[in-house]
Amino acid sequence: MKEDLPVKKDNFLAEVETMDLSAIKDELFLVAVATGDPAGVKFLCSTIRGPYDFTTMVQEVGDMWNTHQHHAKVIVCEKDPMKQVVMLDENTVDYIECHATDIITEAMLGGAFDKDFTCRAGLLTDENNTDPRHKKTVAAEETLEDEELK
Repeated sequence: MKEDLPVKKDNFLAEVETMDLSAIKDELFLVAVATGDPAGVKFLCSTIRGPYDFTTMVQEVGDMWNTHQHHAKVIVCEKDPMKQVVMLDENTVDYIECHATDIITEAMLGGAFDKDFTCRAGLLTDENNTDPRHKKTVAAEETLEDEELK
């Protein structure tokens, strides 16, 4: 993955972008119908399905959009309860909705096509999360920095 590619936030047009999704291809996902602000973290909990591998998630997101015109909220699965919940950002979901068939076809062909990417996949976290397990303490941060210096 090219780290110098931007995670586009403004003026994003999924139809003309070529997004590098390699950073998320090895993850497991849950998919649900998004509610509220597309940049937010809310979803309709009765619609959550998964876990899906990358290709199956792409198919589910594409089908949800093509069949029902519902935007998806895609949650990256994580076993560690101390880590904050991470979701794909709105631009990444829009890109997957728009290019689902192409992404699945490319996955089946083993990435046979070389592309010049214009952006990379983005992740979204809930900055207002009240779960105390996700709060960092100053002492913990200093300890981590001290360990890295050694």
